[in-house]
Amino acid sequence: MKKMELVSLGVIVATIGGCSGGGGGSEATAPLTLSVTDAPINSTAIASVCVDFTRITVHYAGQQEVVLDYKPLPAQVRPETHCLTGVWDGTGPVPPVRLNALGGALTVALAESLQVPVGRITWIRLHFTDNSYVLDNVGGQHALRCPSCEPTDNNAGRGFKLNRTFEVGSGGLALAVDVDLKRSLVTDTSGYMLRPTARIENSAALGTIAGEVHADIVSGQGGVPYTGTTTETGCAVYAYANHDAALDDFYDGSLVIAAARVLYSVSLGQYRYAVGALPAGTTAAPTPYSVALTCDVDDPMVDDTSAVVTFTAGKNADVVIGQTTTVDFAP
Repeated sequence: MKKMELVSLGVIVATIGGCSGGGGGSEATAPLTLSVTDAPINSTAIASVCVDFTRITVHYAGQQEVVLDYKPLPAQVRPETHCLTGVWDGTGPVPPVRLNALGGALTVALAESLQVPVGRITWIRLHFTDNSYVLDNVGGQHALRCPSCEPTDNNAGRGFKLNRTFEVGSGGLALAVDVDLKRSLVTDTSGYMLRPTARIENSAALGTIAGEVHADIVSGQGGVPYTGTTTETGCAVYAYANHDAALDDFYDGSLVIAAARVLYSVSLGQYRYAVGALPAGTTAAPTPYSVALTCDVDDPMVDDTSAVVTFTAGKNADVVIGQTTTVDFAP
């Protein structure tokens, strides 16, 4: 199997420029960007899910592989996106990605505008180390295991595999990986375990649903109002395919496509949410969705009844590529 080792430039700007193959018969290349985001978890029990990403492997038809190391610049490693306090100066290991903090416009680029061969990608694997961990809300740190991610004869590097075909053309390709952490993070008798559930999408075909949540909705649904300390409310907005969709909680096989936390924005003085990485349509033919809000604890291992997980009335939204559709929740 042919492998190429490339090193990340660590730039997180989400733009893709064109490029051309080198002279002298060199293989044609184009820029690849891959960013990771997340669906929310129960913030009342867990403070941080810290995943120690190291690299990604890009596999092509014809068995060629490209390995891209995760090497961000110090300015791109912040407490908002990584598990650290203070400032990382670029020396020593890169702090783990704070996966549960991501969502909406907040993402982490594991690769950004890195040159890869033009051609058909058949799968991508995200690699991380066993230094990954979970911080609970009482200060405890717990190892994060991923049995399905362990190295095997067919998987030389620890990580989880995303099976989907994409074409890298001369203009490049940007991909978004939405990790469904609510379904992925489970507990057993040995502690926390990652059972990776994720979708990978072409960023050029995505849109966002975002908006304001009135304070009366947060308190009325049983959320945690902002009192000057934590911006977490314990509430989330769920997105479903099609208008007037049946509202459903998280569990294996549920109708939920994506979700986002409701957070208090100190700068805006509002409760806000943003559901990103949604497959979108054109202005003439937008992709229809429904969204609803809940502040109840949603066990992803159980198909809860409507008496256990209650929602506001659903709201319809039409999503267009590259745009944000505003849907507010008001009394």
